[in-house]
Amino acid sequence: MSLWLIFCLLTAVFSLGVFQTETINDKKLIEKYVAMRKINEYFSTFEPVFLLRHYFPGELLTNPFAPSSYVQFVIDGKLLLYDMPDEDSTVMLQTSYTQVCVLGEIELLDTQFTPFFVEALTDVHTLALPLEQYRSSLLNDPAFLRHVCISLSRKLTGAVIDSPSRPLKARILCYIQHRDQNQPITDISGIAKLFNVSKRQLLRVLKELCEEGHLVHSAKGCYCITGRGRLQR
Repeated sequence: MSLWLIFCLLTAVFSLGVFQTETINDKKLIEKYVAMRKINEYFSTFEPVFLLRHYFPGELLTNPFAPSSYVQFVIDGKLLLYDMPDEDSTVMLQTSYTQVCVLGEIELLDTQFTPFFVEALTDVHTLALPLEQYRSSLLNDPAFLRHVCISLSRKLTGAVIDSPSRPLKARILCYIQHRDQNQPITDISGIAKLFNVSKRQLLRVLKELCEEGHLVHSAKGCYCITGRGRLQR
C-alpha cells in the first residue's frame, strides 16, 4: 500500500473520529428547507420524508473508503469535491453550490463507492434520504433522474473549469464568473485553498484581474466583479 493511499485512509478515519454529523429532528425546519429550495419538484411519483443533516467545516460528506448510505440534497454551505490521482496533486472538481446539488447519486446508480472526497468548507446542511429505504423509488422516478443528470452535468462543468491544465488566472476568472456575481469576493483564504495556491499567488492573480478590468478592489480583502468580468448568459 502506497504512502499516499495510507494518508488518504487516515484522513478519512480522522474525519470520522473527530466530527460527528448532527441529525436535526426539527420538522418545521425541514419543511422550511424543502419549500425554500423547492425540493418537492425533484420528485414526481412519491413524497419522501427527509432527514436534516449538519456537517461541520473539515468534515467529509463522502469518501472512497466508506460507502454512502444516503442520497443528499445540499441546501447551503460550500463544498470541495476532489480526487487524488497521485501523490503530488489534488484535482478540484467542484467548489461551492449556489443551487441544490445532489450527492450519493453514484452509489445509487452504480452501487459502487464514490471515487471522490467531498469535504465541507463551511457548515453544510443537507436533506438526506436513506438509500436502503428509497433506492427503488428514486430509480423509478423520472423527475428525480432528470435532476441527477443536471447535477452530474454541473459537476462535469466544474471539472472542466478547474482543470489544472488551464492557466491559474483563467481558472480563477471562470470560478468568479460562475459564483453569485452579486456577492463580493472576501474569502481569500478559502479560495486559495480551493485552487491549492498560496494567498500571495491568489492576490497576485486578483490584482491582474483588476488591472484588466474584470474586478474592482473595493476594500482590503474585498473584490467586486465588474460588467466586463461578468459572464454573459
